[in-house]
Amino acid sequence: MAVERVGALENTGLVVGLDMLEMEPVAGAEILLANIHETESVERLRHLLNGSADVVLSDMAAPTTGHASTDHLRTVALCELALDFALLVLAPGGTFVAKVFKGGAEGGLLGELKRNFTSVRHAKPEASRAESAETYVVAMGYKGHLPDPEAD
Repeated sequence: MAVERVGALENTGLVVGLDMLEMEPVAGAEILLANIHETESVERLRHLLNGSADVVLSDMAAPTTGHASTDHLRTVALCELALDFALLVLAPGGTFVAKVFKGGAEGGLLGELKRNFTSVRHAKPEASRAESAETYVVAMGYKGHLPDPEAD
């Protein structure tokens, strides 16, 4: 668990979470009930961090519709939103981990990860069913804030 890994219970680390749905409290973690799509929520999350983060973890997934292509696209969009947040708050050398579903539309996401991190790979948790399209992207070695290639 993240709070144990970073020492949040001993006040040597910090775990901050955000969820749209009520959830059980997590000892040692500060959980916001908010929507990542809202600018105010992102700012509240950044305020709680009070600086940069070493790791951004995203387990976000859109509610499934039963239509695999739609579910894939919606989850990739959430992953991109999490990456946007990570690029705002990660410290150089930081790590980004996010749930994705295989389906072909994550190419742009992978390109963005490869531009911003020194290592990008996929990992499938042991708890995930073999037939499930669920996987996680693990990007390590955040390069820091890169210049915008479209800026003049």
